[in-house]
Amino acid sequence: MLRKVTPAYESLNPLEILFDGTRHSGAYRVMTGSVIVYYGGEARFASVGMDRPEQVAKWLLIALVRRALSSKRKQPRD
Repeated sequence: MLRKVTPAYESLNPLEILFDGTRHSGAYRVMTGSVIVYYGGEARFASVGMDRPEQVAKWLLIALVRRALSSKRKQPRD
């Protein structure tokens, strides 16, 4: 019996953080020493190094949330 083996990089892992009292959800995947985080139509990646991939993913998600909130504040109001 043959099993299809899917590489680990194909699976997205859910990720949730609490930032300024609000929960934000994203997803991340690990690929050959790098972590890629997806949030709100954007993606950011970084090398894992000595840190755990989950921790690096949280840092990247915080950066993406800050960027999204900053751009939301900069939009002109009607």
